[in-house]
Amino acid sequence: MSAVWRCPGQDTRYWTPEDIFEEPCPHCGQPVEFWKNDVSVRCPSCKKQAPNPKFDPGCAAWCSYAVQCLGPVALDYQRQPQVVRDRLNAEVRKALMLTGQQEALNRSLKAASYVKELVKKEGGDMLVAVAAALLHEFPLNPGENGEAHGETAEGIMSRLELERPVVEEVQGILASLRGAGAGSEKTRNYEVVADAVVLARLVSRMQLGQEIPPVDGVQASLHTSTAKTLARQLLQTRS
Repeated sequence: MSAVWRCPGQDTRYWTPEDIFEEPCPHCGQPVEFWKNDVSVRCPSCKKQAPNPKFDPGCAAWCSYAVQCLGPVALDYQRQPQVVRDRLNAEVRKALMLTGQQEALNRSLKAASYVKELVKKEGGDMLVAVAAALLHEFPLNPGENGEAHGETAEGIMSRLELERPVVEEVQGILASLRGAGAGSEKTRNYEVVADAVVLARLVSRMQLGQEIPPVDGVQASLHTSTAKTLARQLLQTRS
């Protein structure tokens, strides 16, 4: 008979005395006892739910047993935009590093870094834009004649269970970057992602000592004023 699996973080056999503690109730100020894996408990004095101020659901971002341990709170945590972006980042790193695609990884991470800056200044949906920037080096699906990394953008998004509207918009942006489909060109999300990819590829060419396109050509390919400023700064450092 096989042993029942227990998460070491939730298994009380591995706990220390500090894992059971008291904190004042945020409603009435009376002491409430918490166990470290309590999301919230009912205050014995005022009977209201008191959230555990030390609860850390960080493992929910990556652990496949998170729902078993934490219940619905794990799903809520996993769907937070920052957590989704972090999980996407980890998946992209793993997929490209395992296949030795270091330059593709560098471009993906650089594009994601640029797109964050562009969204903050130009607008757009941060989750959609970062996802598209991170995934732009991957083929959309197994049938696409693109780079064969063994992974696809569609597969990664499916594995992370991104919400369907996010998946569809990212797919539209990636298709438009490849010149297929015309639905996403006019959106702000497409513009910031396209600009971030141009900037990332420009940085890559500069680092590899490759020929740099003319300044006017780079500027003409960009959509946002922020990206044009960044490109101008990059090209000035080279001259």
